[in-house]
Amino acid sequence: MKRLLQISLDTLLVSILPIIMWIILGFTITKEISNVFSLTYPLQFFYMIFVSLFAIGPNITSKKSNNQDVVYSNMIFGLLIVGLLTLLLVINVNTYIQIMNMNVNTYHHFCIYSIIWMYFSFIMQMIIQKLYYENKNNESNKINIIFNLTNFVLIILLTCILKDYEAIIVTLIIDFLVVLMVFIKYYKKTKFCLQIRDSIKYTSFNILRNLGMFLIYGVGFGNSFSFGEKYATAINFESLTTDTQWDMLDSVDTASKIDLAEDRFNYKESLKNAYKLLSILFLTILIMNLTLYWYFKPDLFILLIILAVQIIDMLIDPLKTLRLSYIQIKDNNKKHNIFYLLSRLIRLLCSFIPSAFCTYIGQFISAIYLYGYSLIACRNVKIFKLKNSNSN
Repeated sequence: MKRLLQISLDTLLVSILPIIMWIILGFTITKEISNVFSLTYPLQFFYMIFVSLFAIGPNITSKKSNNQDVVYSNMIFGLLIVGLLTLLLVINVNTYIQIMNMNVNTYHHFCIYSIIWMYFSFIMQMIIQKLYYENKNNESNKINIIFNLTNFVLIILLTCILKDYEAIIVTLIIDFLVVLMVFIKYYKKTKFCLQIRDSIKYTSFNILRNLGMFLIYGVGFGNSFSFGEKYATAINFESLTTDTQWDMLDSVDTASKIDLAEDRFNYKESLKNAYKLLSILFLTILIMNLTLYWYFKPDLFILLIILAVQIIDMLIDPLKTLRLSYIQIKDNNKKHNIFYLLSRLIRLLCSFIPSAFCTYIGQFISAIYLYGYSLIACRNVKIFKLKNSNSN
C-alpha cells in the first residue's frame, strides 16, 4: 500500500496542482480561464501515448532484457519526437481552439502555456518512470514536488503582477531550467538501442487507450460544447473534480505492471490496496463537489448524470485493470489487442452521437465491455481466484 500511495502522490501533484491553478486563475483573471483545463483535456492523452511508448514500455523491456541502454535511448528519442509534435501544436493552436468550439481571443495565450507545460511534464515522466522501476519512489516524489510546485507558485504570482503573456513566458523559462537540470542529472550516454517493438508489446493497451481517449474527447468535447454553456460548465466542473482521482487510480496499473515485470504480483493484496485507495478518492470527490459547487454552479441534473457514470466506472476499474495488466505482461496473444481496440472504437463512435452526454455514454458502455472481457480472458488464471492468489 505504501508504494501505491507513493506513486499516487506523484500523480496527485501532477494532476491536482493544475486543477487548483486553473481555479485560482479563474478567480484572479476571469472565470472563463478555468475552462482551459477542459479545452486542453484531450491533449493530456496525446502526451500519455508517448509516456507509454518512450517511458513505461522501455522500462519494462529493460527489466526483461537487463539492458539500461533501452531506457536512455528512448528518453532522447522521445525528447526530440514529442518536442517536434509540441511545436506543431503551438503553431496551430488557434485551429485547435476553433475545433473545440471555443473563443480564440480568450484562450490563445493560456492554451499555448498548457501545451508547453504538458511537454515538460512528459519529459519529467520519462525520468519518474525510470525511478519507479529502480524502486526509487521517494526520489521521484521529491522531483515531482519541486517541478510542480515551482510551476504552480510562479504562474499564480506572476499573473498578479505582470501581463498574462509575460507571466507565461517567465514561468515556462524557469520550468525549462528545472526540467533541464533534472534531465542532465539522470540521463546517461549509452549505446543507441530503442527496441520499439517490445515497448509497444508491453504497453499496447495503454497506447490504444490514450490514443482512443485523445480522439474521443477531441471529438466528444467539441460536440458537447456545441450544446451550450450549461453543458460546458458542468463538464468542466466534473473534469475538475474527478480527473485527479482518475489519474491517481492509474497508479494501480503502474504498480501491477512493476510487480508483474518482477514476477511478484499478488492479486488479493493488489485488489485490497486498490479499493483502499479508491475509498480515499471517493471521499475527495465528495469534498471537491461540495466545496466548488457554489462557485461554478453547474446544472445539477447534468452533473448527477455525469458523476453517476464516473462512480460506476471507478468501482469496477480495479477489477478490470489488474486483469488487463496481467494479460499485457504475461500473455502475448495479439487477439487481446483487437478486443481492447474494439472498446476504444465503441467510445469513439459514441462521441459522434448528437448528445451532450456522448462521451459519457461511450464511457459507460466501454467500461462494462472491458470488465466483462477481462473476466472472461482471465477465467482460467489461478491467481485471480481470491482463495488462491499468491504471487505468480
